[in-house]
Amino acid sequence: MENGLKKMAFTVCSANHLAYAKTMADSLIQHAPDYTVIIGLADKNNQRFKQEDFLPHRIVEVESLAIPNFDAMSIQYNLIELNCALKPFIAQYIFNTEYPDILLYVDADIYFYQSPSEAEQILNENAIAITPHFFTPINDGALPMERDVLRSGIYNAGFIAMKQHSITDNFLQWWAERLTNQCFYNFAEGMAVDQNWLNLVPLFFEKIAIISHKGYNVAYWNLHERSLALNNNQVWVNNQEPLVFLHISGYKFETPQILSRHQTRFNLLQLPVLNKLLEAYRNKVYENGYAQYIHLQCAYAKAEKKSTGLMAFTNKILKPLGIKITNA
Repeated sequence: MENGLKKMAFTVCSANHLAYAKTMADSLIQHAPDYTVIIGLADKNNQRFKQEDFLPHRIVEVESLAIPNFDAMSIQYNLIELNCALKPFIAQYIFNTEYPDILLYVDADIYFYQSPSEAEQILNENAIAITPHFFTPINDGALPMERDVLRSGIYNAGFIAMKQHSITDNFLQWWAERLTNQCFYNFAEGMAVDQNWLNLVPLFFEKIAIISHKGYNVAYWNLHERSLALNNNQVWVNNQEPLVFLHISGYKFETPQILSRHQTRFNLLQLPVLNKLLEAYRNKVYENGYAQYIHLQCAYAKAEKKSTGLMAFTNKILKPLGIKITNA
């Protein structure tokens, strides 16, 4: 992409994840100061925090966007489902009101170490760029397995690069229509919230690129093919490509010795560089108000049922291993 283009990024979160969202936005702006970041708030402020504390980033409350069928969505979806379902609607709002040339969707639990310039270059010839969970086979019996990715989606919905284009408009409209009432965690019905819909995107739309740079979307699901090393104060992936961003999914501050509750393949003691990065990340999120925000209740979304019987077993034993039981 040429210089001088308008570049924006956005995330979606409820108030309890605002410290994560600010940390992500700060890291992007540090390495790519030409971006403007919008935090789509799937919640209400209700005078619980000051928006100026997030400057230069902007917070946009979902209530102000006049999303069709939002009332029904906020009742039928739980907190995670609702946040995922809002992505295409907020992207449409930004494209229609801010007119960016480039728009990135970035999950709140991502942290940048480089500018996403490769994604921008890919958009020279493409309308949309997505990242797969991994490129190489896994057959070691640990989690996640290949079939987990087949079930939850080949591509990761935590990072999507888009440019202003009719194909992008059509994609977002198609995605929004599906997520209005088909954004559930229900693997038996073939639904993994917003994510496995992306399986169809390279088939349904032209000018869709798959980002092959292994410094993008480094996470527990692809560490079998990506090793991190520190060289001259820069983190490298496989000693070949710089680390652009980590996707810190399933990492709990209360148990910092555990990489992710969704995997059993690695122990953080085996990954000293990553362990150091996560420690630094955790400190930044704390500095950005983690303790202030993490316990805030969401004004929207269906309440989760209390766990009893099989549900309790699922939540306490299976979920930490990344194993989910539908309707448990």
